[in-house]
Amino acid sequence: MSRWFTAFCVGVLSIVLTIPASAQRLLNIMEGEAKSLFTSQDIGSVFIANPAIADYQVMDKNRVIVFGKATGSTSLLVFDENNKTILSRKVITNKSYDHILQTVKLHYPQSDVAMYNLGDQIVLSGTVATEAEKDGIHSLVGELLAREAKERKTVWISADGNSDHDRDIDFMVRKEFSGVINRIEVAVTKQVNVKLSIAEVSHSFLENFGIQYGDAALGAGMFVNPILDFSADNILAVITAMGDDSVGQVLAEPNMSVISGESASFLVGGEIPVVTVVDGGTNIEYKEFGVRLDLVAKVLRDDKIMLSLAPEVSSLDSQYTNGQYSLPALKTRRAQTTVELGDGQSFVLGGLLSSEDMESLRKVPYAGDVPVLGSMFRHTETSRSKTELIIVATVNLVKPIHSSQIQLPTIRKTTNLQRFFVLDSQYSTATQQWAQEILSSGGFKK
Repeated sequence: MSRWFTAFCVGVLSIVLTIPASAQRLLNIMEGEAKSLFTSQDIGSVFIANPAIADYQVMDKNRVIVFGKATGSTSLLVFDENNKTILSRKVITNKSYDHILQTVKLHYPQSDVAMYNLGDQIVLSGTVATEAEKDGIHSLVGELLAREAKERKTVWISADGNSDHDRDIDFMVRKEFSGVINRIEVAVTKQVNVKLSIAEVSHSFLENFGIQYGDAALGAGMFVNPILDFSADNILAVITAMGDDSVGQVLAEPNMSVISGESASFLVGGEIPVVTVVDGGTNIEYKEFGVRLDLVAKVLRDDKIMLSLAPEVSSLDSQYTNGQYSLPALKTRRAQTTVELGDGQSFVLGGLLSSEDMESLRKVPYAGDVPVLGSMFRHTETSRSKTELIIVATVNLVKPIHSSQIQLPTIRKTTNLQRFFVLDSQYSTATQQWAQEILSSGGFKK
């Protein structure tokens, strides 16, 4: 039994001892760079496969210097005085990019970037603070190496299907350089929360926003808000509180979060089928309608946010419908804009007007049909209504919260006395403030 155990141990030991001899360790050096290798045994001789790529010089009995000469790979073997291999290395010589790294460090002093080549391919690695810094270093290195550049664009596709109306998003253009592989990582990925309120408001309401004076015969007027304290949130709050569709209505309040440099879309509405007949065949194409929003956000330096919006509001129009044909049509209002905002700032997009003319005729039966005299029993009226589309957008830099920090809303019972006298509930001020902050940023924490 002991002999079998001894034989087994000897076999395992022989396998373990042969692994280092068969597997060469890598030694990476740059052109013109030198590195020292030390041995525990006295050096008898040294062999290098290709002296044109890397060469050596023995300094003493236990140290040899290896230095790179040209790009490529070769093998280095060190023997003792009995011609036994005591050291084996696979030497890989890369080009020196110290001058490029110095330029990168000059423009981006906080960056930690490394460069190495695999043949003609250049690999960038390291960590930077922002996405803009990552793209800037990539472009700088590609231009210094004089590599061929190609632009990758993000395009707003026109809703009318005409490619001539498509528009490039300039701040989303990314360059790709031939033979340059970008493996730089961003330390903390920025996320942007965009809170939008899309409302359709009566044009007369916007003109009279501020103080409405009532008629003595009809009752007292309604005080809305002094015009000096005007803000977009005031308009939306008043519209919601009044609950009168003739004044205005909030169409949608999307709340979307997107990673910096990415896009998001939103649609509340539906699709209408459009049937076309070509060469005896029937084709059905679906057109979207409702409230649609496409956005692209990118975080720049100093936490500035570049935001590109393409809102669109469309509704079905029955103007071209008659007894024989039902031709679907869409009334559409759309806009495209690009703005730069700070964290927590808002902007208002307006001016998308729509007007409708309505003609009505009322008459007394039979008497209104009498020629000439019948005009005394008829009443005609022409009215025109104007509405304006208002879009309020607020952007915030956010980060996800841990599941342990999530507090679900609860309902607490109140008495008639509390509701009648509008007494405060039992919620603490800190809890109410925390909930308001989380809900206002779309479930994220700033």
